Amino acid sequence: MLDRRYWVVLLLPLASCSYLTGDDGYFRDRQADYLTSPVEPDMRIPETLDSYTLDPLYVIPAMVEPPTDEFAGRVPRPKPMDTNRPEGVVIQRVSGEAWIVIAATPQQVWPRVRDFWTGSNVGLDYENPQAGIMETTWIDNVDDPTRLERVRVRIEPGLRAGSSEIYVLHLDRFRTEPPPDLPVWPEASLSEGRGYNVLEQISQYLADRTDIYSSSSASLLAGSLAGESKASFNAGPGGLLVLDVRINFPRAWAQVAQSLERSGITVLSSDRDSGEYQVVFSGEEDPSERPGFFGRLFGGGRDDTDELPQFTLRLEETPTGVRINAVPATAGEEGNLMAEQLLQTLLSNLG
Repeated sequence: MLDRRYWVVLLLPLASCSYLTGDDGYFRDRQADYLTSPVEPDMRIPETLDSYTLDPLYVIPAMVEPPTDEFAGRVPRPKPMDTNRPEGVVIQRVSGEAWIVIAATPQQVWPRVRDFWTGSNVGLDYENPQAGIMETTWIDNVDDPTRLERVRVRIEPGLRAGSSEIYVLHLDRFRTEPPPDLPVWPEASLSEGRGYNVLEQISQYLADRTDIYSSSSASLLAGSLAGESKASFNAGPGGLLVLDVRINFPRAWAQVAQSLERSGITVLSSDRDSGEYQVVFSGEEDPSERPGFFGRLFGGGRDDTDELPQFTLRLEETPTGVRINAVPATAGEEGNLMAEQLLQTLLSNLG
């Protein structure tokens, strides 16, 4: 017969586990504690101090109306993050405006641009990570010793998933002039050459960085920028899918032409005044399959576009940017589905 002391030894571990991990134990399960957490009022900051560093790290987007039954299920699913995307830095120019396009998210770009200014021994007078804006202090103008200059950098999400765009504004004044309380930033740099020079320096710095794609170096403060997008699918007239891009018309026109070229889609004609491209699209376009010069010379490039579905790409300005419609030449459900596929192909090659 087992000794009574033996039973005490057997039961002691069970009692200890209950004492440590039970509802009142020291190591109890705290997963649901947030349900009973009180809601505290926002911290109040004196008006004389900046409060942007205490803003929420993650912004909750506003609720949107659910799609109608006619449009439900037709918005393309978000594409997964392209882990094999090229790690490149490119300066693009359209209609006199220049900006950097980089295959990295705004959270990854923000700390690296800050490092650029730190490495250049330039202080920052203003930072707003959630808006993607940083402004330098007044510094010496390297081109004119009688003037001081100031630079504003704006980081935005790009047209393609996982990309960013960087814009630079340049402002200067005479050294003898008193500095304004708040700088008035123009629409474009006062010195286009100097602004572009700073843009080139930033692009070269980012191109030389090997850690920019590391998630461990991303900024949480700039995290809300990734929730936005310059391109989105929406319901258009008749429930058909349309592509809305938050860029101006000159840039949209140029980038659509660039996307068509990258996609291998044949352009039959284009009319910028009416904002229309006439294209053929079979859903199997591939620029690598195009016949070369000798292929076209010996019949590899014969014109068989009359046998392929034709579409009109129509660009229309909106209050927030440009809306792109794809209208099939032949009406019907099949044509509408291919028009939506054409827009998806267009978006995947924008930027």
